[in-house]
Amino acid sequence: MMHKARRLLKRALLGPTDTGQKFHIGLCDPQSEVDVWLHGWGDRIDVTHCHFMACGAPLIIGIGFELGQIESAKSHRRPTLRFREHAGEQTLLGEIGLHIDSSFRVGTKEIYLFHVTGYSNHCLPWIRLRMHYLLHERARRQSKDDVRITSRDSLAMIVFYLCPRPIALVTVGDLEVGNLFPMNLMGPIGGAYFAFGLNSNRAAPLVERARTIVLSTVPLEQASTVSSLGKNHRKASIDWSNLPFTTIRPANIDAPVPSFALSACEMRVEEFRRLGSHTLFVAKKVAQERLADGPQLFLAHGMYKAWRQHSKRTVDSGGNTDAIAQHRLPALPVDGTHMR
Repeated sequence: MMHKARRLLKRALLGPTDTGQKFHIGLCDPQSEVDVWLHGWGDRIDVTHCHFMACGAPLIIGIGFELGQIESAKSHRRPTLRFREHAGEQTLLGEIGLHIDSSFRVGTKEIYLFHVTGYSNHCLPWIRLRMHYLLHERARRQSKDDVRITSRDSLAMIVFYLCPRPIALVTVGDLEVGNLFPMNLMGPIGGAYFAFGLNSNRAAPLVERARTIVLSTVPLEQASTVSSLGKNHRKASIDWSNLPFTTIRPANIDAPVPSFALSACEMRVEEFRRLGSHTLFVAKKVAQERLADGPQLFLAHGMYKAWRQHSKRTVDSGGNTDAIAQHRLPALPVDGTHMR
């Protein structure tokens, strides 16, 4: 009886939807679920497909622009990233306040790096959001992850992952001396340029030496297989014969990729910078091949899943979407588990 009462109380406080740290979703690339806008530098700027997480601790967000694109638009106001539903009512899901840290140029791109100054999450009603944050705080304090993320940064990271992020497999080296591991701190920054972040004490040194990677997109149904390769981040090389799948070599790319890959893209590292827990790499695409069709594996936070399910239930029952009550919260702790 007591166990049932606790379960009912937990459901009443947290709501009926599981909001785990992450959930996998199959989408066409580029995703069209959530739009991301930069506010505060003149007219709002659509940065949905040119922003990325550069570092986990401290949390640093990068945005790529064309040279001179925003020089005349910058003001003294601190910019804000706003995450909105792409379709329907374009509901505001969350916001992240930014403070510019630095900028640098690579080829025809100018990359701006920002520290996080605040956050606001609108996906759940206030009381449920607060209860979830309290649970996250307990988990964060118990975490043994070597990447120690602050309470504020971990909450802002939840908002960042309200926008689905692709997960890919990275090939470094070849079958003689090489590695294959998953990555999701990444994103295009326009044209042929691409940015990604890797743990400075794990996979980053491999890429620094190789200066070339092959990025393979993967289908949703391979989510568990991809997750099982996370341990390879700590290895200098792997035994390719022990992989739970076969590999192929695309016609225009001289490197092994999973036989189930949807696409493969070879990239040459143009520049890298150590930022903290992670090293930021900026690379340029040199070869690309489409191998198959189908929904691509993406990752989002469980709170986005909860919002989607709430929104669908509201539409199904009432015929139109009612906005979830939106409340701004003070900085509260959250789980420090890092989404690599």
